[in-house]
Amino acid sequence: MKNYGVDTFLGTVASTIMGSTETTIYTIAVYTSCIKVKKTRYVLVAALIADFVGMVTSVAICRMLS
Repeated sequence: MKNYGVDTFLGTVASTIMGSTETTIYTIAVYTSCIKVKKTRYVLVAALIADFVGMVTSVAICRMLS
């Protein structure tokens, strides 16, 4: 953000990605502890895939809007 600024394409993409993927670990911790899941391997894999899809979608949407 210091090098490119918040109004550039890179700043917009970085902000969108951070907003869409920041709660992954928190959500895994809350939901698995609530239902007492011991093995979180598949939950983590699914969450990381969802993060990747969120990143790709963020870039695509920011590219369409710019």
